[in-house]
Amino acid sequence: MPATPKKSPVEVQHRIDVAEQLLLQGLNRRQAEKVLRDQFEVHRRTAARYVSAAYTRWREAADQEDGRTVQERRKEHEWMIRRTLAKAAKENRLDLQLKAVGMLMRLYGTEQSTKVEVTGKDGGPMMYAKMSEDELKRLLVDAEVTIEALP
Repeated sequence: MPATPKKSPVEVQHRIDVAEQLLLQGLNRRQAEKVLRDQFEVHRRTAARYVSAAYTRWREAADQEDGRTVQERRKEHEWMIRRTLAKAAKENRLDLQLKAVGMLMRLYGTEQSTKVEVTGKDGGPMMYAKMSEDELKRLLVDAEVTIEALP
């Protein structure tokens, strides 16, 4: 790739913005770097710098206390995800749409849990013992559990 003239700070910031959008769309670091290389015709190292700058921007924003409430931050995150969702819909990218919807569900706390862990007393292993049918019925009656007959 031939050497290109140095880009203006505004152009560099635009490319970092694009890197952020790619990461928000669910691309990993390598995938984002590949898109940046192709889109802006830059070297691998330059694309890696744009992605690193996007992550640095996020870290600095998280470290910097700007007085916003959690609700205000959540609104901003929602806006970014919705913007990504709209772009994915416009491009007919179902995979990115599903990722964005998943991110919104996590943000709202409505994501369905994928793991259930059952433990015994004090977090220890479950203990069980064989019970006769009568003992099991008595236990269920004591716990006021009703079991309907299956059709």
